[in-house]
Amino acid sequence: MALASITVLIIFAIALVIPVLIGVYVFRDASSRGMNAVLWTLIAVIAPSLIGFIIYLLVRGNYSNLKCGSCGADIREDFVICPVCGAKLKPTCPSCSFPVAPGWKVCPRCAAPLPEAQNDIVTPVKRKDRTLWKILAAVILIPVILIIFAFVAFSSFHSESAGASVTTLPADDYIQETGYSQVEDWLDSLTLDYDEAGVLRYEEKNGDETTVQFLIYMPALEEFPDISVTPGSGFFGNRLQLDISSSGESGGNTLILASCESKRAAVLELVYGGSKTDCQVTDVDYPLDFLNTPDGNTDIAP
Repeated sequence: MALASITVLIIFAIALVIPVLIGVYVFRDASSRGMNAVLWTLIAVIAPSLIGFIIYLLVRGNYSNLKCGSCGADIREDFVICPVCGAKLKPTCPSCSFPVAPGWKVCPRCAAPLPEAQNDIVTPVKRKDRTLWKILAAVILIPVILIIFAFVAFSSFHSESAGASVTTLPADDYIQETGYSQVEDWLDSLTLDYDEAGVLRYEEKNGDETTVQFLIYMPALEEFPDISVTPGSGFFGNRLQLDISSSGESGGNTLILASCESKRAAVLELVYGGSKTDCQVTDVDYPLDFLNTPDGNTDIAP
């Protein structure tokens, strides 16, 4: 429940990020273009499904996004002179100061002849809008993050319970009690490193529950190992983790019989001495416990 509550809070916090980013961006951009910054910020933030933001992006094209090439002040397209530094932004008629275009021979207002070139013009510069791409990236990525966190929250609320049991006994006693000669043949055929494991796996489904049994052999396993059992569920299925402490004693004749019952078949994770152990898994079609042995014997040798 604690994880779920934290996840919900994170989802709520992330959900506020997009409107805040859009609001800050629209306010600054609208201010630089001479638009009504407060009004457009409210429209962009309050309108659902980013409709207000899309409308703003379409409308803002009608407003200038220029700055003075001399001092960097915000200017409009109809400015002839920068109001901040006085730089000349457009060519004008020397007689009446009417704005003129390159190539004109005479002023259309006063009919005065125009010089061929005016070298004192400071060309306005269009502002580079790098922030918009960051906003669009956030609009795409943040919902993906929300989906991931929502999936985590859903998994935490609907985690599956799993029951597990573990028994250790000498290999000779197991073979004697079960009568499984094939297990003896399997042990003889194993070629393992000292810290590797051979595993027989049997799966049985009963209604909504699935029981998975594991018979584990490790050359390094001592006679009375200390085993910590951790059943659990994850994104990709259930797991049964066995943490085996290493005492440094020699082994070679001990088996671990582990069983896990849950809605989905559990995957075995074996950890020996703090390190994950490589397992050679072989699936079998016969139960590995003592309840369905060939001779019907259900006792476990001491």
